[in-house]
Amino acid sequence: MNIAILIHALGGGGAERVAQIIGDYYVENGNNVYYFLGDTPVEQVYPVKGKVINTGVKPCTSGNNDKLIKVLAKLLKASLRIRQYKRKYKIDVAISFLEEFNYLNVLSKGREKVITRVCSVISRCSTYDGILYRKKMVTFFYRLADRVVVLSNDMIVDMHNNYDISLKKLVKIPNTVLQVPSDNCQIDWEYGEKVIVTVGRLSVEKQQERIIRAFSYVYKHDNMARLLILGSGPTEKYLKNLCKKYKLNDSVIFAGFKKNIGDYLQKSKVFVLASEVEGMPNSMLEAMANGVPVVTIDSPGACSEIVGRKRSLGKCMGIEYCPYGILTPYITGKVKNWNDLEEEEVLLGMAMQQVLNNTELYEKYSGCSLKRASMYNLDTIMGKWEQIIK
Repeated sequence: MNIAILIHALGGGGAERVAQIIGDYYVENGNNVYYFLGDTPVEQVYPVKGKVINTGVKPCTSGNNDKLIKVLAKLLKASLRIRQYKRKYKIDVAISFLEEFNYLNVLSKGREKVITRVCSVISRCSTYDGILYRKKMVTFFYRLADRVVVLSNDMIVDMHNNYDISLKKLVKIPNTVLQVPSDNCQIDWEYGEKVIVTVGRLSVEKQQERIIRAFSYVYKHDNMARLLILGSGPTEKYLKNLCKKYKLNDSVIFAGFKKNIGDYLQKSKVFVLASEVEGMPNSMLEAMANGVPVVTIDSPGACSEIVGRKRSLGKCMGIEYCPYGILTPYITGKVKNWNDLEEEEVLLGMAMQQVLNNTELYEKYSGCSLKRASMYNLDTIMGKWEQIIK
């Protein structure tokens, strides 16, 4: 079978990581895999076993001021180039990631099966405000795909209720866990035994500023606590200035993007996320695979699902001790008062502090994390992909 994976680049991101995992799996099982990448300056972070092809396709949008007709014309032109590559390599199945390449996959459709993968709760993310995310665009293009893969129940509801995508077309396939604990740690650990870690691109929607503010509560009660931030991105300077404001320079560590995050997770005591919206965070699953207890806010997406809370219970209103992790109320929007913590931030800080300093609670959720991670093993998740690809 000839499989094409369409994605803008193989830089360091969750979608890119999943593209690598899927491609490597099918190569190892005797298939031909071709990565149709865009023409971008993004450095390839993830090595892949399939053949990498630069299609020459440049981004079809440059900002919110783009004209619809112009964008559609670019998409159509780019899709013709993609179609040529599909024919050249006799593609049987084309799997795409992220909206622009999902649309190109649909527009270039021939006889091959077209599978698009949506990576987030589109309607709930404030940064998704360009032409590609307009309701009519999302509805039109995803209706033309053979299958639309989503990561969580929240995303099924979002795509069906807000974009009128048929439930028969929607398929939930969570991310898988590949990161396993290693006995050969390659880092010199100098951060102590009370480390809270967060992993992700430093960007507005990840809301690391909320984590830093919540951590100020932890540090106020325990000056041995440390916050380790793994990732890089456009808000790094802003976040570092925020640490100066709260006098957390020595207790918040910006370690940058790391390929070997498992080494850092093994040494950490708590994993935390506070994203505005999440598809299905690979970093959370990898933390669980390393036995790290998880504390997360009730973001739209898979976070509450991963820790085992049912949406039917309604909004999270306080600290909830779920079957596989700890959940605190959703936080979003601009900070209301820079001098005082908001109630949701205090609750997030309290939850982190409890795991950090309560041995019984830590051991309980360390075990729960390992159990939960085992449910997202490679064979189980790739079995779901097999069902829609064959």
